[in-house]
Amino acid sequence: MNPVMRKCLLLLPLFLSAMLSRSQSYPSNLTFQKNVYPVATLQVPYAEDVVSNAVREYMLAKGFTEAHYKDFMVFRSVPLDPGSAQSSDAYFNIVQKSHAEKDISIVSLLPVKKGATLAPANTEDSSGLRFAMMYLDSMRYHMHSYSMKQQIQAQQKMVDKIKSKMLVLKNDSGDLAKKIRGYESDLAQNKKDQDKQTREISSMSVGDEAGLAKAHKKMDKLLDEQTDYEKKLRNYKAELEKNTEDRATEQSIFDTANGQLEALKKRLDNLK
Repeated sequence: MNPVMRKCLLLLPLFLSAMLSRSQSYPSNLTFQKNVYPVATLQVPYAEDVVSNAVREYMLAKGFTEAHYKDFMVFRSVPLDPGSAQSSDAYFNIVQKSHAEKDISIVSLLPVKKGATLAPANTEDSSGLRFAMMYLDSMRYHMHSYSMKQQIQAQQKMVDKIKSKMLVLKNDSGDLAKKIRGYESDLAQNKKDQDKQTREISSMSVGDEAGLAKAHKKMDKLLDEQTDYEKKLRNYKAELEKNTEDRATEQSIFDTANGQLEALKKRLDNLK
């Protein structure tokens, strides 16, 4: 891994820590069916589907049942204020920030009076919104943790895929080396057989036409085999050279991918 890449990976945990310290919920407005609703909003640097799954997992783990209404993920009877016995229905709206920023999501939490229909008159007051902001903030760690784990799983699959390809290349390298040794041995034996055949031809009587024809035919076969062995050796040596280059390339790719995987794991540890 080059020094620049290594430095960038080492700086990622610091960047994430700084990002998390700034990533806090804030009051905002959400327009739905021509009505404007006051909501608690949180911006997180992950794709919409990942964040939706993180929110779903968090709420289901708390024992809440998921429901849906139009553009909302709904969980009933949620105690947004941990110090109160009162609960609200939590309406979550999760969208990507923009077409150009698909990896940034906007999470909005609209607190609605327990059991009431979604209407401006049924939204919680300012204190309810304040507790909704606190509730969103309490979910931040899980959103980041879940998203990081998804990235780690995807990166691990990539690393495993590269390792698998490296193993195939290594096995191919062994097979090619074995074939090269075999043909080098065959070629060496062929040269010995040619030398022997040359001596036999030299020792044969000029008048033995049939014997000479048979001996020359055998020599021609040995020469053809030599050409075939040399061709196969050139091809296998070229394949082995290409294999060596491919292994070096995959090793470099693996080092980078594995470094990124380790950096992601450290970032996850820094969240704890």
